[in-house]
Amino acid sequence: MKGYEVIEKIKGYINERDMIVSSTGNISREVFHILDQPQVYLRGSLGLQISVGLGIAIEEKKRKVLVILGDGSLLMGMGSIITSSYYKPSNLKILILDNAKYFTTGGQKTVSSAINFTKFLGSLEASFKISKNASEESINQDLTKFINSKGFSILHLKIESGKKALSNITWHPEEITKRIKKKII
Repeated sequence: MKGYEVIEKIKGYINERDMIVSSTGNISREVFHILDQPQVYLRGSLGLQISVGLGIAIEEKKRKVLVILGDGSLLMGMGSIITSSYYKPSNLKILILDNAKYFTTGGQKTVSSAINFTKFLGSLEASFKISKNASEESINQDLTKFINSKGFSILHLKIESGKKALSNITWHPEEITKRIKKKII
């Protein structure tokens, strides 16, 4: 499966109260065009998605917070997933879409293949933590378990490279901030 196909499947598992924090470039464009708006689109903030999601989850305890990021962003902010494991807010869900590339900037290889994600996730404190290949056959079951788990959760999916032809996010960052403030209040 490709990342946008996984994001399309997420649509059936979230509601308007849930908050999504999405990664730079393609992932944020896909979230913007595929899922309900507004969400937190962190453009140009490689590596900061989990930190922002953690902060929202701690402050907004009654709101499910779903962080969607790629392997490149995870690698740039690796300490934040460990910090999240320490605090383990039960409303925080982290979805890692791993195509082993910095896809937005031209498809340069990442070093995600150097990590044994099963062992890495096994070392973290989370009530749900799985690393697997994304597949059409199991994605609904995987997302159900991940999204509905009762605690801090991490789902690492190996995906195929590929993207939809989508326009950039039309909102200026100040407009995104204004809309998110309305959603939270």
